[in-house]
Amino acid sequence: MPSNPPLNNLGKPARAASRLPPARAAALLALLAAAAVGRQLLFRSVERAAFNTCADNAITPEQMGAPSVSLKFASGDRTLHGCFVQATAPDAPALCVFHGNSECLSDWAPVQALLHAAGISSFVFDYSGYGSSTGRPTVRNLREDAKTAYAHFRAATPRAVRHYVLGYSLGSGILLDVLHRLQPAPVGAIIGAGFSSARAAAVATGRVPGWMAWMLPDPWDNAARVCRLKMPLMLLHSRIDATIPYSHGQKLARVARCANRLVTFEDLPHNAATNPDWLAAFWAPVIPYLRSDELGEPTAAR
Repeated sequence: MPSNPPLNNLGKPARAASRLPPARAAALLALLAAAAVGRQLLFRSVERAAFNTCADNAITPEQMGAPSVSLKFASGDRTLHGCFVQATAPDAPALCVFHGNSECLSDWAPVQALLHAAGISSFVFDYSGYGSSTGRPTVRNLREDAKTAYAHFRAATPRAVRHYVLGYSLGSGILLDVLHRLQPAPVGAIIGAGFSSARAAAVATGRVPGWMAWMLPDPWDNAARVCRLKMPLMLLHSRIDATIPYSHGQKLARVARCANRLVTFEDLPHNAATNPDWLAAFWAPVIPYLRSDELGEPTAAR
């Protein structure tokens, strides 16, 4: 007599599991492997094009009346260069700067002189491949650079009453990538001209077309990291920023759950933080925050 078909838990005959023919399964696996390799190759290509390094031209805060110390320190097998300016008071608030693309120590010398005059200590460093720092900039190397530089910043400012960190443009991704790992933790973070994600920044700057963006890994998802941030956050962005659109700053402010303030500039260029014509305007809201640890009120609608 023929055997009865097996029943499922509803009392109905169970269907045999469907299986792909071996040839089709192999083809699918090959397609997935090719897609993974293609995605990684695309990321490496964009990564190489993303970093615009520049040589340092030896301008120092010292030349602008602010006593400074030039530093060299190891990050992996690379040597990084930094500049430290101690405020007159040893216990002054201290700021560690993670600078932007196409920038180096010399670009930040006027800023360090300005902060020194305002009674704030500052520490700026060049990533791998930037300025006189050796090596090649990659996401992995810059992550190591950021953690190493922060440790040197803390060592240089043991008596500072408060420690802050600032990520500018490219530096916003580098800083937020490691911020949760920095110990001892800073008391507050500042993001200037920051992007919502590396993927969105690649589209905004024209490095990849929008339809291709989904293929890119997103190593610097700033919006996701800001959403989890616990410390106070100041955001600064210009409505006319032609490099990173103002909407990126708005998104970061919108997703932040920590105490935060969005400072909106109406007419500053993307590089306002270091541009001699605009740096006083950019730093005008930042310096009172560093001095008082009071964020103030938001200056733009969410």
